[in-house]
Amino acid sequence: MQAVGNLSASQGIVVKAETSGRITAIYFHSGDSVKAGDPLVQINPAILKAQLDAAVAQTELSRADYQRGLTLYKKKVFAKAGLDKLAASYHANLAKQAQMQAAFDQTLIRAPFSGRLGLRGVNQGDFIDPSKPIANLEAIDPLRVDFNIPGTQASQVTIGSKVLIHSDAYPNKIFVAKVYALDSQIDSDTRSLAIRASLNNTQEQLLPGAFVDVSIQIGQAQTLAIVPETAVNVDQNGSFVYRIIDHKAIKTPVTIRFHQDGKIGLSTGLHAGDTLVSVVLK
Repeated sequence: MQAVGNLSASQGIVVKAETSGRITAIYFHSGDSVKAGDPLVQINPAILKAQLDAAVAQTELSRADYQRGLTLYKKKVFAKAGLDKLAASYHANLAKQAQMQAAFDQTLIRAPFSGRLGLRGVNQGDFIDPSKPIANLEAIDPLRVDFNIPGTQASQVTIGSKVLIHSDAYPNKIFVAKVYALDSQIDSDTRSLAIRASLNNTQEQLLPGAFVDVSIQIGQAQTLAIVPETAVNVDQNGSFVYRIIDHKAIKTPVTIRFHQDGKIGLSTGLHAGDTLVSVVLK
């Protein structure tokens, strides 16, 4: 069964600041791959750092006052009400310190998850606020593959079904994905079922937003590999392709199941991940 799929990131956000201020440092370039927690942008922390230091000092002072009060209370020379007041002051200052620490931490913007950054939208020296986009961040490994199949065949698709992916960007390569989610109902307008598969993209060859050709196994039918027509050759013995194995072109017989719009569906001879010779020079 063939379908047209759409690639999307498994996670995606527009990175923005949580506080306002002037950018003093930028730690990434457009298109960088980042890990969760990597620093991206530093907003001037000077004022908040001073406020945090003051809060820490006030907390230490109130802690010392409480400890002295506790010592006197144990000696029965200090009232319980006075000790409670010192304890409340200490805990209030602890909360104020935590609040200032959180505000200070917001001046360093970090990547919330691993992924690839888009084009940078800010420069060092810019004054930004929470409404200003800094860059898009997309988690592109794995990618999501969304496609639809006729509702009449919905019962034949299960979690874990293998999906073969062909992209015009890599005409000689077959990617493999697995179904991990099916919609809870058939669309009443299109009479189709939405399916989502996960595609490992460790080399980041494919990008979100692209359309791909999808081939999945339905029931007992064979999974078809979709390849460009220029990869398939014919001689007196039938159809064949050349697979690249150990830097050598290996002739491999194949069985053609369909030929449409410059693409050919093959049911035998290929495996997910095979690299083919698209044009054979003679």
